[in-house]
Amino acid sequence: MRRLDGVDQVAISMEKQQFAVTYTGDPSFRPKLLREAAGYTSVTVLRFQIQARGLLQVRGDQQFFVAGKDRFLLVNPPKMPDDRTLFIDGEVLNDASEPMELKVIGFRTSQQ
Repeated sequence: MRRLDGVDQVAISMEKQQFAVTYTGDPSFRPKLLREAAGYTSVTVLRFQIQARGLLQVRGDQQFFVAGKDRFLLVNPPKMPDDRTLFIDGEVLNDASEPMELKVIGFRTSQQ
């Protein structure tokens, strides 16, 4: 995984059965590549949780979270401000859709 574009650090917890990938710069989140890299070790990825900084976009009755090059469709989002930078904790519900679907677990603004 460290060989993937933009990956800075990889932390693995066998006890929790999870791995964490930290990116540097302005990379794009590519779940397919992460799944492939994990597959070389016979690990199956069940879900992705992300932490990201970005902005809320509202288009009609849909809300999107835009972080760098990535855009996520928010599923049942909490009320969030769309006029400042947000730090999101979320679970990717569908990484095969375009845009990917994201459930917000928690968030904070840049002023908190």
